[in-house]
Amino acid sequence: MENLTSDGIMDYNDYDWSPNYGNLPMEIILHIFQYLRHSDLQAAGATCVRWREALFIGEFNRNIQVHFAKVCLSDRLPPAKHFLKCQRPYRSFCLEEVTFGQAQNLLEKIGHTAVEIIFDNADIGDKQFYAFMQQLTKLESLTVTRCSPLFMSGSFLEGNTADVACGFANVRHLSLKDNQYLSDAILLRLTSLIKKLESFDMSGCHIAYHNAIHRRFYPNDSMSNNPSESILTFKFIAKVANNHRKHLKELNLSHTMMSGPALQSLAPSENDEFGLNLEKLYLTGCQQINTSGIKQFLPSQSNLVTLDLADTLCVNDDCLACIVSSLTQLKVLNVAGCAGITNAGAILLADASHLQDLNISRCDGITTDGLANGIARQPNHVLRRLNMSNLIVCEEGIMCIARNCPELRVLNVGHCVNGVTDESVQCIIQHLRWLRELSLEDCFRLTDAALTGIDMSKLEMKSSASSSSIGTLENFHPTPPSSLHELEAIRSSSPHSMKISLRSKAEEDIVRDANRKRALFAVYELNLVDDATVDGYSIQQLRGLRSLNLKGCNKISDVSLKYGLKLVELQRLCLSYCQQISSLGMEALVLNCPSIEELDLSDCYNINDKTMQLVTAKLKRLRSLHISGCSQLTEHSLDAILVNCKCLQTLSAYRCRSMYVAIEDRLSVLPTLRNLNVENSRNFDNGDIFRLKKRLDY
Repeated sequence: MENLTSDGIMDYNDYDWSPNYGNLPMEIILHIFQYLRHSDLQAAGATCVRWREALFIGEFNRNIQVHFAKVCLSDRLPPAKHFLKCQRPYRSFCLEEVTFGQAQNLLEKIGHTAVEIIFDNADIGDKQFYAFMQQLTKLESLTVTRCSPLFMSGSFLEGNTADVACGFANVRHLSLKDNQYLSDAILLRLTSLIKKLESFDMSGCHIAYHNAIHRRFYPNDSMSNNPSESILTFKFIAKVANNHRKHLKELNLSHTMMSGPALQSLAPSENDEFGLNLEKLYLTGCQQINTSGIKQFLPSQSNLVTLDLADTLCVNDDCLACIVSSLTQLKVLNVAGCAGITNAGAILLADASHLQDLNISRCDGITTDGLANGIARQPNHVLRRLNMSNLIVCEEGIMCIARNCPELRVLNVGHCVNGVTDESVQCIIQHLRWLRELSLEDCFRLTDAALTGIDMSKLEMKSSASSSSIGTLENFHPTPPSSLHELEAIRSSSPHSMKISLRSKAEEDIVRDANRKRALFAVYELNLVDDATVDGYSIQQLRGLRSLNLKGCNKISDVSLKYGLKLVELQRLCLSYCQQISSLGMEALVLNCPSIEELDLSDCYNINDKTMQLVTAKLKRLRSLHISGCSQLTEHSLDAILVNCKCLQTLSAYRCRSMYVAIEDRLSVLPTLRNLNVENSRNFDNGDIFRLKKRLDY
């Protein structure tokens, strides 16, 4: 409505000129949503009705998953009772550690729209499962993980299966990982109902590979006539893969006793018209695989895009040469923990022209030469993700990666103690502006200069050259006067004075770190920073950073939190064992990084109740909080968590014994909490902890 004066003239003083983003065209809103992650989409959808409607349009609605965890699903009880009133159609469901009551209406509602469903350690019997599958006529992806009651009897899908066949007809992705009681008979019954299997996951299952075991249960090799109900053998898995070879593109046999001859048996023979033509293969932790099996199988899989051979000890430079020469379309390669790979093999990775995701962590044979002459030999604009943690590399190796791999989105250099220094981190910040995830775990040589870009040596020279500056630093508040500067002034004035320190090396490091922290605070507060002292880069220039791991970087202090970490998109931050941080830095952090969802402050001794009040009040999206070892926290911190944390799902509070007063009654009012990690204390017996866990579960 227009605001008019008595003369009929519009009064522009009262007119609201602020933009109304709720009235944006739907096309613009949908275009904005394309750049947001799931948690950001949920936050954006809560701003207004129109943005909420955009959240359930097209591709965004397809990517939303309904997750029921540690609850009893019944039509009469929440959350199922509330879900039945929802009018939005959902396609993906995860049922984790749930029990089933009278849930006929819920099953029907899920069955009408479900395309993907995950049963993770669900307490479900075969009759309940049959009733569920009868409703799932559109199902394309089925995951059954750790569901022992379903397969324990051995009679799963035995008899007439016509009623449930429609539920399996359209399944293209099947995962039966980590199931102990699977057998050949159950596997054959289940897969015979599926027409076109594209993805098959049997990781973590107890699979028998040895021929002697097979001969014991199949003395006449009568596999097809009478499959065993007591054992799961690899030959039946190979038979299933062979039956679906025209469509099978992804196979996962990780953490099994997969052997070299078994892998060779999956390769197509000379007279085989089709054979397996995989695009993704996962063999993580298969210790029985040998080099010959890999070298004979991989050349037949020229279309392989993803290959995971982590922790397979047989992988060496020859295997890597076979991978690079045979798999020309490879985009994802994981060889973490393969100690047989040396620099000679790492150099060959320079020829993998399509490689986007590489994991070479814990490969002790790879050093700086392997990196500099391999993936970083020349500008690499293809590589997006690199995990090189626990490598013995020098500073130049890290800087070479930063200069020649400018398109990196994920970089993990944790535990690279010799290579990760202030200078190398500054090089990372300078060149890798597209980083989304950065891990510097246990790189204890880092100081605040790495994240703020201040040259401490020039700062000390400037401070010592100006007596007025020294006086100002001495009077800086709230930190006490710097005795180290006084001592240096006395020593410089008397050239013949004794310069013998009685401190130990550890004590000298503590004093040096404390002095560095005071000097940096003084420089910022007194505006003494100029071009002569600041010639580096601040981590806040990585504007898109979403995950930062600083665990074990004990020299990082409040200075970095207050002046370095100004990252609006930061969602995960690990400061575990950063014992120099306190409320001063956390107060600035929660204001500059409001999107944090997972925060780890474990073993940060200076964290107190005031800090927790700030953290819980300002971080509205906090879902996971780790405060183990924060001994100053009391029940007041627990009150702050219960009052302010409306979305908290995981709480770890080991060794926080002052918080355990009446913890059972307090946590009962926090409905979102699903994972509580505390140890038994003197205030509780095993019965109290058991009742607490049951209350959280159901």
